[in-house]
Amino acid sequence: MKISIFSGVLLISAALISVDGQTWAQFQNKHINAGMTAVQCTQVIAARRIVNPPTQVNPRISCKGINTFITGNVNAVRAICAVGGGVPHGNGMTISNANFPIVDCKLVKKNPPAVPPHCQYNGVTRNNRRIIVRCDNGNPVHFHGSQ
Repeated sequence: MKISIFSGVLLISAALISVDGQTWAQFQNKHINAGMTAVQCTQVIAARRIVNPPTQVNPRISCKGINTFITGNVNAVRAICAVGGGVPHGNGMTISNANFPIVDCKLVKKNPPAVPPHCQYNGVTRNNRRIIVRCDNGNPVHFHGSQ
């Protein structure tokens, strides 16, 4: 019985880690697009297949409500996780020392929930934003926000 309880806890822990965690390559796909403009949100999100995965509450793939793209240099984004690139921001997050241009893409139609390929986004460009990420092995793996 002790082994099965331990196995269950281990499986739950692994699932929780994978919910928030993604790879550097996945982070780049979801959040970096040098030179992107606000009018490209719908096109880029569709091309990169950025969606909300199925959950117990919503068993269907759905359109992501908001997605942020960092439109600066990929090496500068990666440098946030290097020594001197950022400072701790609580809960394992790091906030960049450098400022970045970003595009926030917001889903236009939320009710009823839109499903791919019917996702339409409005974008807003914001300049000089410090970005907040979670780093793993020297790379950003989760975008938390900007300020």
